[in-house]
Parts: sequence; C-alpha cells; structure tokens
Amino acid sequence: MNKEQRKHTLKVRNITLSLLLIIGFLFQNSSVKAQTATSSPYSRYGIGNVNNRSNGQSFAMGGTGIALQNDTIPMFFINTANPASYSSIRLTTADIGINYTRMQLQNTTDKQTLNSAALGYISLAFPIKKWWGASVGLVPFSSVGYKVTDEKLIDFVGKAEYLYEGKGGVNQLYFGNGFKPLYGLPRMFLRSEKYRRLASKSYADNTPKSDSAYRADQYRIKQILKSKKSWQAFSIGFNASYLFGQIDHSRKDIFASNSGSYNTSSATTTRFSDVYLDYGVQYAKVLDSLRGRDLKENVKWMVGATFAAQSNLNAKIDTLSYNYYYNSGGYEIIRDTIENIQDSKGKVTFPLSFGVGAAFKKGERWTVAADFAMQNWSSYSAFNQTGGLKNSMRVSLGMQWIPNPKAGQGKYLSRVNYRLGGRYAQTALELKSSQLTETAVTIGFGFPVGRNYLLQNFSMINIGVEAGQRGTINNGLIKESFIKATIGFTINDRWFVKPKYD
Repeated sequence: MNKEQRKHTLKVRNITLSLLLIIGFLFQNSSVKAQTATSSPYSRYGIGNVNNRSNGQSFAMGGTGIALQNDTIPMFFINTANPASYSSIRLTTADIGINYTRMQLQNTTDKQTLNSAALGYISLAFPIKKWWGASVGLVPFSSVGYKVTDEKLIDFVGKAEYLYEGKGGVNQLYFGNGFKPLYGLPRMFLRSEKYRRLASKSYADNTPKSDSAYRADQYRIKQILKSKKSWQAFSIGFNASYLFGQIDHSRKDIFASNSGSYNTSSATTTRFSDVYLDYGVQYAKVLDSLRGRDLKENVKWMVGATFAAQSNLNAKIDTLSYNYYYNSGGYEIIRDTIENIQDSKGKVTFPLSFGVGAAFKKGERWTVAADFAMQNWSSYSAFNQTGGLKNSMRVSLGMQWIPNPKAGQGKYLSRVNYRLGGRYAQTALELKSSQLTETAVTIGFGFPVGRNYLLQNFSMINIGVEAGQRGTINNGLIKESFIKATIGFTINDRWFVKPKYD
C-alpha cells in the first residue's frame, strides 16, 4: 500500500469515526425525543410499539432478514435481525438510519394527521477472524407516544372528560457475535490420517495402488472436501443487550366545575434496566450446477432461525395519584394525595419470541426472502399485573434486484439496488373482541456512493418507504393509516490491516 492509498484510507476512516461520534452524541441527547416520535394510541398497551430491528435494506424488503447473509463481495450490510449473520462480515461496516412517519388517525367521525421523525438506528460491525464477526449498536426496542381524549355524560354528575397521555420507550444497546463453528473442518481433514491414506499412491503395506483405485480415492477426497466446505457456511450468533429507558403514562379525569366532584390525576413512570439475550442460526448452500449442467450464475440458498427466551427484566415504577381542582387562575390545586410510591422494584416479563426465514440469491442480481415470526405476548406481565395481550405473528416477503452490480462509469442506474416487499401481522392487541391486524407494502432503493475495489471501501445511501394500516373504525376503534420512510447510510472500509508495502 503506497502513501496515497494509506492517506485515502485514513481519510475515509476518520470520516466514518466522525459520523459515528456525531450520530452517537445526537442519539444520546435525543433519546427521549426519538422514543416519543411514535404517534399511536395503540402504543399505550404493553411496552408500546415494538421495533423489528430492520435496517435500510431490509426495511424496503418488507422487514425480512432472518435468513439474509452478507456475501464475500461488497456491499456489506449489518443484519441485526439475526446475529448469526455477523460471521459473514468481511469489512468494517457502519450503518446509520433516520426514520420519518406520517400517521393518519381515523374513527367514524374524525380524522387527524400527525408527523414525527427520529434517529432509527446506529450500528458498527467488524470482522475478527474469517469465522468470527461482531457488531455493536444502539436501536429503539419499543416506543410509546399517544394523547387521547374521551368524553362521557354521567348521570347526576354531568360531562366528564378523560385525558390519556403517554411517552417514552425502551432502548437497546447491544453487542453481538456471530461464529462459524465448523469453519475449520476442511483444514482438519487435510491434516488427518484419513486424508494422507487416501492421497497416498500406495496402501498402508506399501503396495502400489492401481490407477483406478487411486482415481477413486482422489474422487472421494474431492467429495469429502466438498461436504466439509458446505458446512463452513453454518453460523450461530447471539446479541447481549442492555435494555434501558422509561415509559410515562398519565390519566386525568376532569369533571364540570359545578358537579361537586374533584378531578383526579394519576401517573406512572416505569424505568427499565436489565440484560436481554437473543440468539440466531443460519445456513447457506451455493449451487454452481444443476443436474450435471453448469449454471450461468450461482444460486445461493439461505435459511435461518432466531430465538429469545421469556425473560423477567428488572424495572422500577413511580406512582402518583391525587385529587385536585382548578382555581380562578386555571392552576391545579391539589386537594389530597391518593397514592405516592417511588422506586418500587419489580419485574416485567418479556415474551418468548421465535422466527424462521428462507432466502435465495441468484448471482449478484436477484435476492428473494421470506420471514415468519411470532411472540408469546399472552405471557407478558408488569409488576404482577397481566397486560391482557395476545400472541402475535408476522409474515414478511421481500426482493432486491440489481441490473448489473459491476457496471462501469456511465451506467449508474444499473448499479442501483431496487427493492420491494410487503408484510402482514396479527398484533398483540385484542380490543372489543377484535384482534388488530397490520398490513404494509414497501419499496426502496440503494444508491452506491463511490467504489474502490483496491482499497476495499464502499458507501451506499438506502431509501425506503412503507405504506400500510393498522386497526379498524368498527366497534368504536381507531384506524391508523401510515407512511413511514427511512434514509440510511452504509459505509464499508477495510480496517485493522497492517500495510505490507511502503
């Protein structure tokens, strides 16, 4: 590596580190804002809207990712949906995303449109060995943000107004590792006594092998190596996460001033702080021929699974309830305190979750993926109180097409990544005997920025848009129609390599 190359690599590395530091600072100082960016009345239940941990690429592919792996040819992405994918990282990769949501809330009589924006994710992944990769990052685990008003007419009291408000959420600071535990099988075979016996031109008693016997042994060596190399693609991984953050819920019951009743205010603040583990496995197989005929483009099949056990996480809760009235100046005057509890310790039970996925990739141009995931939310409880939630499930489909990944100058559109997807989910919410469903379609693009195969650094801007809806206007419920957009920045670079030349 000459002086100019080292200078360019150092420049890219400094830019990457600067972006990570700046975004990390912004994330830290806007974590509350990021969590309250949700504008959904349905986020008042459980721990709010749960994030499915999709980056800019998988977001535009319907949220798929359980089976997707990074290949040996950039562009590399960080797939936090399955930690087993970290084992395929070949370049240091930084991934940063910003989310925007436009939500329309509708019932039988009214409509309301809300807008919000937040920092979506920040991740860094890097290879440690050819069989070992790691990732660290900060992503929202769940988010809460709502403000709902209801009015009722009560006999002998008059009109009563009920105001429900919530904000906050849970953040996830994770450190993950992915391994290929069988990566050394071919090397172990080449060093074994069995290989030496098969590779030798004579038997153990020094009797020469016939030509046919020798060729048979060579063919057997080839088949054994092929089998053992195929198992190199088996990966396992885990994310060890620190979950932290707080969720605020409040309710006010406001009565007419001439009703003779005091208003009531109650508020709870739940603070989370504990370790959470999730796991993943993946396997991939590359086909270069079919029925004895060579394929023009290799076909890569991928399967994966993820799992997180039911976990009882530590939390603290503050509760304050009181009666009050408004004075002539419109200020609250507390009449008496009903309940005031601070720093009460307890457990919040997070549900078991499980997911499976499959994908195939034809050459470098076509990628198709499908996921199925479920969460056992019926077991959710907080401070010994059940949440009244149901088990949830999600089905996702997605595809990516690159016309010509290696197109030269003047053919930029041939190198753009075109993405499409969709998803369907039965949510954990059952209200008025109706389990709410959610559907969405996605579209997106990946725009390459710069390309240097010699220095092994690449960048890409990922843009994705999702349109969908959740809920219904029937039975007095609310239908959410949303448009979500994400813009992500992916940076690849070769780090931790000692120069061989000056």
